[in-house]
Amino acid sequence: MRKGLLVLLLAVALAAPVFAADQGAMELDIKAGFNLMSSVDVDSPVPGYDVKEDIDPAFTAGVDFFYYVMPELAIGGGISYVFNSKVKNSDMKAGFTNIYAQAKYVFDLGDDLFNNIYPLVQVGYGMLRIDPDDGIDPESGLYWGIGAGTTIKENFVLELLYSQNKADIKQGHYTADGKYTTLQLKVGYKFVF
Repeated sequence: MRKGLLVLLLAVALAAPVFAADQGAMELDIKAGFNLMSSVDVDSPVPGYDVKEDIDPAFTAGVDFFYYVMPELAIGGGISYVFNSKVKNSDMKAGFTNIYAQAKYVFDLGDDLFNNIYPLVQVGYGMLRIDPDDGIDPESGLYWGIGAGTTIKENFVLELLYSQNKADIKQGHYTADGKYTTLQLKVGYKFVF
């Protein structure tokens, strides 16, 4: 379902006659925000040790780079740091560092306040941190995110992104599959080159 929705969004975006930036333009975005409505889901091979818990909201900070391959299509990369936050009903805290490739398709609105809107897709590698580790060996895994954003007054950025991190969690001879899902709300400042 998600793949079908993504293909549909990209097809609509590629067919729209809009212009956002000059081809070859570059931008650097510095962003900060919060991860909201976060949860962790751990499928353990040991019966009775599965975990499905909410996680407290977490502060996140990151840097994104984009290169416009077409006036409306930008590709690039980024890194984000999700600060450790408490897992409910536990003494454990968890956080991630994500490194990803990304793409966005910019729809120019021609408005002085909200200059454009864009769908955004990210895919990469997420490094899990657990505190205290208590003999747990976290292994990094796939990170992906899909969302939308807007540029305000030429340089300010506002984004809403649904994302998921997957990671294996080893303890002793057992390995559990972990999944962290969250809704990210980010604000930032864009530098155009």
